[in-house]
Amino acid sequence: MSRTDAELITRATGGDLTAFQLLYERHWNAVYRFAWLLTNSIPDAKDITQECFLALIRKPAAFDPTRAQLRTWLIAIARNQHLQRRRNSGRQANPADLETCVTPLGLEEELIRLERADAVRRAVRALAPLQREALYLFEFEGHSLADIAAIMEIEPNALKARLYRAREQLRGLLEPLRSPESHKRGCT
Repeated sequence: MSRTDAELITRATGGDLTAFQLLYERHWNAVYRFAWLLTNSIPDAKDITQECFLALIRKPAAFDPTRAQLRTWLIAIARNQHLQRRRNSGRQANPADLETCVTPLGLEEELIRLERADAVRRAVRALAPLQREALYLFEFEGHSLADIAAIMEIEPNALKARLYRAREQLRGLLEPLRSPESHKRGCT
């Protein structure tokens, strides 16, 4: 029988390690990937991910299932943890390692694909950190506009504008890569 996140939280805060493990297994990957996007550091991403789950167990009442899904709440905690670390250390967030579409056809095509993937990484790196976060959460994590707006603590219309600007900037940065072949395969 599949348990809801709310049921598992109640059991985990009561000391049920299996319930905590189930929660962790359900959500750690999304939290870790987002933390890595923000930090570009495996150790920092692991620390932030661990801190998010510890925050849930230490203060389960802070999570309100009527306001957000648990994954959305954990990602918001990861963002806050990252921002706090940046404030404390003065570090800047580093780029995301985002994938482009993959259609390996041979060595030459694979080299072209790798070159394009590197160009996309550089273009994403060139985005303002807040645009990069919004784009990642929407395009690669599939969060709704409402969830992302809640995570980033902005209005949905401000989020839409941020996504629009990010896409426009990426389009301009990646325009030199567009060729008739890339249009056929659906890659940029």
